[in-house]
Amino acid sequence: MASAALNKAGSSKHGWFRKPLLSTVTRLLAIYAVISAAALGLVLSQVIRTYESHAKKVIISDLGGEVPEFANAANLRPANEDLFTFARSYLASHVVTNQHIIFIDIFGHSVLGSANSAQVIGLNQVSEYLANPPKTTTFTTSSLKSVPYLVMGSPIVLSNQTVGSLVGLTSLSDLRKQESQVMLLAGIEALVALIFSVGTGYFLLRRVMHIVGRVTETAVEISRGNLDKRIDVVGQSDEVGRLAMAFDEMISRISQTMDSQRRLLADVSHQLKTPLTVIRGNLELISRRKDLDKEELDEVTALVISETDYMKTMIEGLLLLERMSEPDSINEVIVDLRSFIAEVFTSALSLGRRNWHLGDVPDLKVSIDAPKVRGGLLNLLDNAEKATKEEDLISLSAAELNGYLEISVADTGSGIDPQHLKTIFERFERGASRDQRGAGLGLALVEAITKAHGGAVKVESVLGSGSTFTMRLPNSRIVR
Repeated sequence: MASAALNKAGSSKHGWFRKPLLSTVTRLLAIYAVISAAALGLVLSQVIRTYESHAKKVIISDLGGEVPEFANAANLRPANEDLFTFARSYLASHVVTNQHIIFIDIFGHSVLGSANSAQVIGLNQVSEYLANPPKTTTFTTSSLKSVPYLVMGSPIVLSNQTVGSLVGLTSLSDLRKQESQVMLLAGIEALVALIFSVGTGYFLLRRVMHIVGRVTETAVEISRGNLDKRIDVVGQSDEVGRLAMAFDEMISRISQTMDSQRRLLADVSHQLKTPLTVIRGNLELISRRKDLDKEELDEVTALVISETDYMKTMIEGLLLLERMSEPDSINEVIVDLRSFIAEVFTSALSLGRRNWHLGDVPDLKVSIDAPKVRGGLLNLLDNAEKATKEEDLISLSAAELNGYLEISVADTGSGIDPQHLKTIFERFERGASRDQRGAGLGLALVEAITKAHGGAVKVESVLGSGSTFTMRLPNSRIVR
């Protein structure tokens, strides 16, 4: 029973995720096709109505011309010829075009008809117009034996007197045939347009949904922990392409953040082992030995404080390194370069007794994160002090060269072993410095600060002759 209940619950749960009978592309395409067909149908019907209206106007104009034509001819007949006789001869000699059939009813005489008039004499509308002549020219449609006709009834007015009536009609069969042909051709064109439109829509939808599908698959892979998965859309600059690229960029940022967090945890856990061991050992020493004199106790206390300060410095450095890898990690201000470099140089004088030298600095204003750049330069100057003796030279200078603003710290100290140059900017790399107790983050911080400003750090060193570290900032940092 329990198993059955679970199976039922499971099937109900997965029922929400059943694959639809029709794909998204098919459904969107069907909607698009229906809307397009409806729009083309409206256009097609409007075309037919417009054609029919125009053709009917031409037919009405042509048929309506029979009335003034007869009236003009009647006004020019011989004076000794009566109107009925003229009308008979007029119909006999008049060439009626476009399948027109004419009836002329001169009051007081019998009705006269043109050729083929006998076949339509039974048309109700003709009989009505002949029996009750309209006061003005009137057009109507009627049919006889399934043949459509346009019927015109009009009075015959001579010398401002109505002397009879004229009824004309013409078959609309040819018009209906032409309308059918126009409808057929327009329908074929509309069908071709619909097929082309749906085909184009299918191609575009497939292209869009292909990328959407890749986004979904990538998101599923990422949700399973694979942060290396990317969509990798190339050569598409439209909205969908930009969406895919933005998605990849977002995942890259998330991956970098998580890598940074893992690296931070690994670094902290590794680097804290030694100082924590030292602190624990000294605290155990205090707990075991109750006879420590004040001098020994002060020594242990100083050592514990030193290790604590070391851990604090290291953690602060690691946190700053991680912050520098984030976008918008710098707060730019505009500073006068000469004043800024002079202030850094003055601060460096307290690092130790050396042959300090302030070199040339161009008269520029720069946009930088002043506290961070100052910290980076002081790190370089502190390293230079540790790598030199009292009589050695340490210089600080700046120059605008080859599209960069270069701020250099040079010394004539011990230099750096070539084998250490490749790893000198890595975390916890201490090289061959006299002071091996440092956290080993100084040069890594200098590089991170410089990169955050869009630049790079360059180092040149000769073992036994000294080193030169240069922070190269792009010229875009210079405020013109």
